[in-house]
Amino acid sequence: MKPQAVCSSTISGFLFACLLLFLLTGCVEQEQPGSWANSSALSTEKSGRLSLFLNLKKPDGPRSKMQILSLEVLSETGTWLPLSSSDIEAEPDALQSGQMFLTSSRVPIGYYNRLRIKTAPSPSAGSTEAVITELGINRPLYVASGDSHSLFLTWDIVASLAAGNTGNPVLSLNPRLKNMLIDVAYAACPDINTVFLICTDKNRVCDSLGVPGRPGYLKSDPIVPTANLYSSTEEDKNLIKIGPAANRVEAGFPLPTLGRGVQFTISPDGQWAFVVDKKRGNIVRLNLSSGTIDLRNRLGYEPSYIIYLEKQALVAVSLSRSQSVVLLDPESLQPLQTISTGNKPEGLLLYQDNYLYIAESGGNSVMVYNLSENRVQQRIPVGLNPKRLLAVNDRIYVTNSRSRSLSLIRPGQLGVSKTIRMTGPPLEMAYSSANKWLYVGNKATGAIDIIDPADNKITGEISLGAVPLGIAVLR
Repeated sequence: MKPQAVCSSTISGFLFACLLLFLLTGCVEQEQPGSWANSSALSTEKSGRLSLFLNLKKPDGPRSKMQILSLEVLSETGTWLPLSSSDIEAEPDALQSGQMFLTSSRVPIGYYNRLRIKTAPSPSAGSTEAVITELGINRPLYVASGDSHSLFLTWDIVASLAAGNTGNPVLSLNPRLKNMLIDVAYAACPDINTVFLICTDKNRVCDSLGVPGRPGYLKSDPIVPTANLYSSTEEDKNLIKIGPAANRVEAGFPLPTLGRGVQFTISPDGQWAFVVDKKRGNIVRLNLSSGTIDLRNRLGYEPSYIIYLEKQALVAVSLSRSQSVVLLDPESLQPLQTISTGNKPEGLLLYQDNYLYIAESGGNSVMVYNLSENRVQQRIPVGLNPKRLLAVNDRIYVTNSRSRSLSLIRPGQLGVSKTIRMTGPPLEMAYSSANKWLYVGNKATGAIDIIDPADNKITGEISLGAVPLGIAVLR
């Protein structure tokens, strides 16, 4: 009997230990390093984010393949921290635009001064041992709470294939940017609390910054676009002001009366933000100088989108549930006119100061309303579930979420001129007038698709490793 009691006690203790271990580990969110749709065991108050991209030194040079086995960064404690959880294949198809997203991971607060890359040996190297490359980070990188930094590896394929190098990759680390570049596109990725900067001349990510609270839609200052960039944050319920010159968040304006699904527009003089809340049906006016809310009104019909009609001095809001667009007095936020629409109106666009284009997402059509004559001009069938509209010169692009396409409309014509097939549901759009690129967020790929308006074909993509919601181009 005595040995049985000991055995029973041991088993009970073992089961208790297992249960305790299960409870402890089950209460912690586990993160695989490098996963872009992840949560983290690191507290957001005690960590920042580090993203890595691979650039080609000569995008038009020879093509090669590289298998990255691991990526690590050296912390100030002398510990190598893993950034990727699996092998990464760098191949020509993924590097068509000269850049490839590698990984993104949370890291503890602190200084980081070296990067270590382990790659598989080249078939021509005559060795089975992995190749390890260590690179110093120019000006040791400090990651503060909520930061989101990017590092850029450069792969010199010509030097890698040179005689005597046996094909092993020649890598270097680009110095980080100091100043804002002209003609930069900004893309907000709420899942990783990051806003990426994209150089529109090369269509490459060139920097990033951390924006807490899930940054969403982006709007630039109407007067001086390079002075201020605004973003709504869904989780924190703020309107964030970003200073592009300093590349940092400069202010946050609380929106305590609003819920989630926030859309906003900026007045032409840059003094006011008009913010609508789809969930609660509110609209508020925010003074961008003082950061205070001085007016509010409850629309109550699920407002979906908002724009400012400068010539008419009105604010237009689409109301999905009531199948209408309401025109408000910006001085009082009181409705002055209601336009009846088709099913579930969403995106709005003012064209040539007189024609209001309305995406009827439930009716798979775009309605054109003549504001000066107060009548429906025409209704154009497009793809399935149209949501957003963007004017580029003499043409209008429409995103069709359910049919994964863009519809091209030429004002005055009765139908769609062209349909552009996408690889996933299109999100927000922006246009670079300096370099003539149309940027479209892709929900399925975590990238921005690049379209050349000259032939309306997709010419490449900018991979971000996370779904880009808001996109804005500063000129």
